Amino acid sequence: MNAVLKVETPKQAAARLAAGALRDGYKAQALHVYADASGDPVYWRIRCKHPDTGGKWVRPMYWNGTGYAIGEPPAPAEGKPLYLLPELLAADPAVTVVIVEGEWCAEHLHKLGLVVTTSGSAASASGADWTPLRGCHCVLWPDHDAPGSKYADEAAAILRALDCTVEVIDVEPLGLPDKGDAVNWLALHPDAMAADVLALPRLAACVVAEPSAPSIFASAPEPLRRPLSPALEYPLDALGSLLGDAAKRIHAVVQAPAGLCGQSILAAASLAVQSHADVSISGSVEPLSLWHVSIGASGERKSAADHWALRAHVEFEREQAEAWRLVLAAHEIDMSAWKAAERIASQSKKGGCAETIRTALHELGAPPEAPLLPWLLLSEPTMEGLHKAYQYGRPSIGLFNDDAGDFLGGHAMNKDNRTKSAASFSKLWDNGRFDRVRAGDGAAKYHGRRLALHLMVQPIIAESVLSDDVLTGQGFLARCLLAWPASTIGTREYQDVDLSHDPNLARYWLRMRDLLATAPPLREGTRNELQPRVLTLAPDAMTYWVDVKNAIEQTMLGDYAGIHAWASKGGSQVARIAGVLTVTENPDAGVIHRDAIERATTLCMHHLDEAARIVGTASAPAPIKHAELLRAWCWETRRTLLYSSDALRNGPNPIRTVTAFNAAADQLESTGWAAWVEGGAELDGKHRARVWRIRSESDQ
Repeated sequence: MNAVLKVETPKQAAARLAAGALRDGYKAQALHVYADASGDPVYWRIRCKHPDTGGKWVRPMYWNGTGYAIGEPPAPAEGKPLYLLPELLAADPAVTVVIVEGEWCAEHLHKLGLVVTTSGSAASASGADWTPLRGCHCVLWPDHDAPGSKYADEAAAILRALDCTVEVIDVEPLGLPDKGDAVNWLALHPDAMAADVLALPRLAACVVAEPSAPSIFASAPEPLRRPLSPALEYPLDALGSLLGDAAKRIHAVVQAPAGLCGQSILAAASLAVQSHADVSISGSVEPLSLWHVSIGASGERKSAADHWALRAHVEFEREQAEAWRLVLAAHEIDMSAWKAAERIASQSKKGGCAETIRTALHELGAPPEAPLLPWLLLSEPTMEGLHKAYQYGRPSIGLFNDDAGDFLGGHAMNKDNRTKSAASFSKLWDNGRFDRVRAGDGAAKYHGRRLALHLMVQPIIAESVLSDDVLTGQGFLARCLLAWPASTIGTREYQDVDLSHDPNLARYWLRMRDLLATAPPLREGTRNELQPRVLTLAPDAMTYWVDVKNAIEQTMLGDYAGIHAWASKGGSQVARIAGVLTVTENPDAGVIHRDAIERATTLCMHHLDEAARIVGTASAPAPIKHAELLRAWCWETRRTLLYSSDALRNGPNPIRTVTAFNAAADQLESTGWAAWVEGGAELDGKHRARVWRIRSESDQ
C-alpha cells in the first residue's frame, strides 16, 4: 500500500481521500496548498461543494511520511503558515494586503492581482504565524456573519501588535446575503477590478486613544501566585551503592532529572521487596510499600527513566505470563475433565437418593484451581480490575504510569468514584487490606496484599491533582512521596552509551530479579495471602528513629505547618524506606540498622521539603486560575488593550461570565498585570467604557 501512496500526486491523493464525498454528489472545487517561506508544501486543503444543496466538504491533507492522509502536521511553535505565503513575501512591503476568511475567497481576489492572504477558517486566527505582515497596511474583509466579525476582531488585534495599520471593510452596505463573502460580492460585480476592491467602504479596525505605558503602570507587576522556589537536589547517595549507583547511571546517560531517576529506582525496589518483609515499630506493623508522585514536563524523559528502572520487572512479568499461558491450557483440560466427571457423578444411579450423589461428589473433590494471574505491573486499573487482580492473581502489584493523567482522569479516579477509590487505595497502603462488596457476588475481605505506586504527571495535571479536595483531604496524596525536580531540558548532550550493558545496572537488575523470583511467605492454607516476615529496628536505629519522628512533629508548627497530612506520616515513611533499602541490600536481613534509618531520613526529609515547596504553590483558587487564563489569552492573541465585552464574547470559556471575568480582571489589576484606562477607548469601531491595558509577556 505504501508503495502506491508514495507515487501519488497530491491531486490524486485528494481525489482518493474525497471519494466518499464525491460519491455523495459533491464536486471537487479546489486543492489549496499551504507552503512555507521557501515554497515547499506544508499541507493542503481539499474543497468540494454539493451543486444541489450548496453544502461544503473541506478537509486538510498532509504527507505523514508514508502517504497522504486527512489531517495537518504538527503546527510549528510560531504558528501555521499563512495562505499564499511565498507570494506574500515576494510582494512590495508598501502594497496593501487584503485578508479574508478562507482560501476560496483568497484565490478569487488573488486572480485580480491583489496581494491577499488568509489563515483559513473563522477559528484559525490565533493559530497562525502573522509575523510576515509586520508593519504592513492591512485591509480585513470579514464574512457577513458573527464568526466573520469575530475573525476580523482577532486578526486585527494580532496585526495591531505587529505594528500594522489595520482597516476593516464595512460589509453592511455591500448588499451581501447572510454569511456572504468576497466571492459572493464578485459574483454581483463580475467586472470588478483590484481598484474596486480597494475602494470599498471601510471601518477603522481600531482607532485607539492610547495612554502611554509608563504613566499607566506605576510599578513592576507582582506574581499572580507565589512562585515555585528552586527545586531541591535529590540525595542519590542516600539510596546506597546498589540503588544509588543504578540511579546515577540512568541520570548520567538518559539525563532525566536526578529526582525522577531516584524516584523510579526506589519505587521499583519497593515493588520487589514489599512481598517479603514488613517493619514493626512498638508493635505497629508497616508494609514496605512506597508510593511516589513525580512531576515533570513533557520531554523530561520520564518514560526512559522508568524503562531502565523497571527493565527486570518487565522481563520477569513477561516470562511469568508465558508460563501462565501454558499452565492455563493444562488447567482448562483438567477443568473440562472435572466437569465431565461431575456430570457423571450427579447422574449416576438414576433416581438415587441425595446422599448417594453427595458421596459421589465428595469422592470427586473440588474443581481444579486456575493458575494465578501473572500480572505484576498495572498502569491505569479500575478498582474493580485491581480487586480482581488481587483476588485471582499475585498478591504484590505495582501501579506504575509514566503519563498518569490517563489514570487520574480515568474511571477509578473520576468525579463519581474518586472518594471510594482513594479510600480503597489508602487501606492498601496502611495495612494491605481491601474489602470487596458487590450486589451480585456478596462481600469479601482480603488481607496480605501489597501495592507499590509511581505516578509521573505533567505540571498542569499536578496542579489539578494537588488542588483536589478529595485526594488531599482524604489522605491519598499524603501517602505519596512528592518530587518536582529542576528540568534538564536544554542542557542535555547526546550520550552514545548502551545502558543494557552497564555493570551498575546489571547488578541492580540481578537483585531485582532475584527478589521477584523468590517465592514470598504466605499465610498457611492460602495461595496468595502474604505473611511477610517482620523486620525490627536495632536499638540505636530505634533511638534515632524516635528522634526523627519527634523532630518532624515539632516542625509541623513551623516549616511543615502547611503539610500536616504529609508530615504526620513522616515516621512511617522513614521506617518503610529504611526497610526497602535494607532488604534490597540484604534480602535475608531481619534487622534494620541505624545507617539505613539515617539514609531513609535523608530521603524522607527531602520529600517533605518538596511537599512544603510544591503544595499550595501548584494549586490556586479559581480567581487566580482565571486571571492566568485571561492574561495568557491576551498574550496569545496579542491584545495590548482588553475590553470586557470582547473577553466575554471571545475569551477563554471559564471567564465568559460577568462574575468570573470581573474577579479575574480584579486579580490582574491588583497585581499590576492590568491597568484601568480612564474614560475607556475607541476599539474595534466603537467606544468601549471598560478597558484595561495589559502588560506584555516580557514583563514576567
